[in-house]
Amino acid sequence: MARHNPGVYMWGFSLEQSDYTIPSSSKMFFPYYVGKVEKEKGFMYARTQEHLGSIMGGNLSIFNILTDSKSPITSIGSVHSNYQKKSKGAKILGGIGPDLPDPVYPDLLHFPEGIHKMLHFSTDKIIEAQIDWMLKHFCITYYKLDKYNKQDIVALEKFIGNMIGYKSLNTKPYSKYNLDVEIIDNNSNIKISNYDDLFKHCRGQMSGVKYGI
Repeated sequence: MARHNPGVYMWGFSLEQSDYTIPSSSKMFFPYYVGKVEKEKGFMYARTQEHLGSIMGGNLSIFNILTDSKSPITSIGSVHSNYQKKSKGAKILGGIGPDLPDPVYPDLLHFPEGIHKMLHFSTDKIIEAQIDWMLKHFCITYYKLDKYNKQDIVALEKFIGNMIGYKSLNTKPYSKYNLDVEIIDNNSNIKISNYDDLFKHCRGQMSGVKYGI
């Protein structure tokens, strides 16, 4: 990837059985995060490596996708938000968040909230297996603008996040943004109005750890 590539990216996990396999349809993709590279000289490759490092290093919430894979569009965003609120409340009282796993927070295996949680993160076999699966099924795509404009990048990030639904993303939610989006490539122009439209374009553009990221 070129160094100067501001844009919006979406990453998640292929639900195909084989490792390092691009998902064949939107139903075989588990969306996890939507973000942006908003600086004109931004480096998409570096942002990808940061996210992979966060998965491996315990700096990102980890969900048991191996359990959830039968239903790719889940409520991981809602679960994450509920745990975060509970954890903040506990810290105000001088405590820490609930131990995980906890049926109140379905399939949440790890929440990054300090060194006191890292021993569990680094020794738990279920988490270890989940991260191994994540790295072998990780895939990412990103969208560039024809002409750089920071405000448009911010707007596109909100548009895509709302299209997928923040209750299904481990991403900070933003209010809906009134925006018309058309993806243009060499073969076709796709007016984006729903998640399947988005995936129809990005499926062939996805990259994963086996593909040089």
